[in-house]
Amino acid sequence: MSYQIDFGIWGGIFAVPTAVADEHLKFCSEQQLKVLLLALRDAPNQVDVPYIAKRLGLDGGQVCDCLEYWQKAGLFCHVEGSPVSEPPLRQTSAPPAVSSAPQPPAVPDSISVASTGQKITTVHSRAKLTPSQINEMGRKDKNIPFLLEELQQLMAKPLSPSETETVVYLYSYLDLTPDYLLMAAEYCKNIGKLSIRYLERLVTGWVDQGVDSHEKAEAHILRLTQRASNEGLIRTMFGLGERTLSTKERDFIDCWFTTYHFSPEMIQLAYDRTVDLTGKTAFPYLNKILTQWYQNGITSPQAAMEEMNGRKSGGTHIQQSAPASYDLGDIQKLLELNSKT
Repeated sequence: MSYQIDFGIWGGIFAVPTAVADEHLKFCSEQQLKVLLLALRDAPNQVDVPYIAKRLGLDGGQVCDCLEYWQKAGLFCHVEGSPVSEPPLRQTSAPPAVSSAPQPPAVPDSISVASTGQKITTVHSRAKLTPSQINEMGRKDKNIPFLLEELQQLMAKPLSPSETETVVYLYSYLDLTPDYLLMAAEYCKNIGKLSIRYLERLVTGWVDQGVDSHEKAEAHILRLTQRASNEGLIRTMFGLGERTLSTKERDFIDCWFTTYHFSPEMIQLAYDRTVDLTGKTAFPYLNKILTQWYQNGITSPQAAMEEMNGRKSGGTHIQQSAPASYDLGDIQKLLELNSKT
């Protein structure tokens, strides 16, 4: 008879680094933690991405995203054939201490105008925060884990490591408050462009324009929202459909509503007159009509109609055909007489 110790569930054990519990448990997502456990389960063998994906019901890309997080945390290294595309983050010296002094902000590379009229700034690459720096900052500032959690709920998905790094950068080194960033993210969601990459470009552009506080951001969003509403109204009035408006056309529309303070009825009158005279939707011509009304103090549809009727009868401003100084019937008779002679 032989005897054997019954280890039960303890018969199979694998190690998990203490740093996972000490530094990452509060920040990593459920998926990232599950992927890590399955990867450690088969150590020291190379990580089997298809196997983990099958076990967890994920696709290979999702597994690689999770592995990227742990790679940047220093738990994995890149080997030939590994699904993780980036090399591991290695420290050749002690990591820099987290300083209250901000890094130089990203330098704007170029500015483009989105379909909403919002200027979007493309930024140069910048120095990235390491996972250890992010964890240290999160321990010292409780706003960071709160902000990350709120953004994950707003986006209905866990933030990737690179997304987490971007959010912490925007909060810490651009000196922006959580409510500022959450309000900006909500705006991105409302215009159908909710992504951390778009949020970074948007917020960097706002700060570059001096929109760097909650109050300024709120006013800026209200203006952008009203501008989008005005453009939608003009699209409907002019029958433009989904045609992309040019920058100059957007500026015209913004001027009509916010500088001239014309009502839709006034703009409709100017549009009708433009189409009657030019046969098309000509923004520059329409703008000339509205500009002259504004300069002449014409602010009501009734006054505009009187002005237009006066032009038709008086022949001022818009050149009308001069009355004929001859009778076409008499000319026809003369032609007939000449043909007989």
